[in-house]
Amino acid sequence: MMNRTARKFALAAMSIGLVGAAPPVAAPGDVKPPCVDTGRACLEAVARTYIDGLLAHSGAKIPLAPDARRTENALTNARGEEIRESFVRTDMIEAIKDIRFYTDVSKGEVVAFFLLDIDLKEHNGGGQSTTMAGGTEYRVAITKPAGTYTVHEAERFRIKNGLIHEVEIIAHVEDGKGQGSGWPVERDAAVTAPAK
Repeated sequence: MMNRTARKFALAAMSIGLVGAAPPVAAPGDVKPPCVDTGRACLEAVARTYIDGLLAHSGAKIPLAPDARRTENALTNARGEEIRESFVRTDMIEAIKDIRFYTDVSKGEVVAFFLLDIDLKEHNGGGQSTTMAGGTEYRVAITKPAGTYTVHEAERFRIKNGLIHEVEIIAHVEDGKGQGSGWPVERDAAVTAPAK
């Protein structure tokens, strides 16, 4: 317990800026976030660790908060370290395409839209209605038989201090790999109303 003099010194030091900002928080498993500021580039870099993990079939580099929660099509399917552990089941993902980020800096949220080409086999989820993560069995939101698919995916990430606290996925599965998004190519030029 601090004595009165020590408390006064600590308060004075904080008020005049002698105490530096807290160091970056290490995520569970000693995964350090790529950055901790609240700018657009940082938020998108943190979200990108999750997307890169899907293609790498590993959650090892994802900075997750201990209380992180992931939902898919309104079904909570993993919490905390279970999210990281579930990435061993992403070996069906062969490609990620057409990634677009929409970032709300004021809320610390990033929404990523992208396509996944997947080759679903019985050993990685084909025809199954449950999956294992962290020793717990969860229902999966989308059940499909073995085959190839294109997943149209939107993922919302809530990020604080460089850690992912929430992942909300909305996904639609289309038969066959290589389906296009139908999204127009992004342009730098502003879209203007036609002249009257």
